[in-house]
Amino acid sequence: MDIEHRFDDGRKCVLMTIGEAASGAAVSRYIAGLAAERPELADWDWIQDIRDSRGKVDNADIAVVAEALATASPGPCWTIYVTHDHNLALWCKVMDAMFSGRLHRVVATPQAAATLLDTLRGAGSRTDK
Repeated sequence: MDIEHRFDDGRKCVLMTIGEAASGAAVSRYIAGLAAERPELADWDWIQDIRDSRGKVDNADIAVVAEALATASPGPCWTIYVTHDHNLALWCKVMDAMFSGRLHRVVATPQAAATLLDTLRGAGSRTDK
């Protein structure tokens, strides 16, 4: 499978890299599987590097992830996408409405994702979970 992840337990963050061979359906099932194994991940922040992804994602795929993370405490918690697709920012607004307590953002590099997450957390827009 063309999906990798690692847990940063200290920062309560899931870091994922999604390659070109992973479909949207495969990614959504993968995320749902992680959340089923570790329900606390619903409250964690996620950084997803999708710069190499070529898989199509549809509303049904997003709904699977929203359901898998539906146990999240009142947020916000964050999903930050690392991508060159600036149009994904528009989809983030749709996803914000589909998820309870989870907000979505787009950046161009992994470093920008880490910096943005630190900024969002430092702004007091997230309580420790």
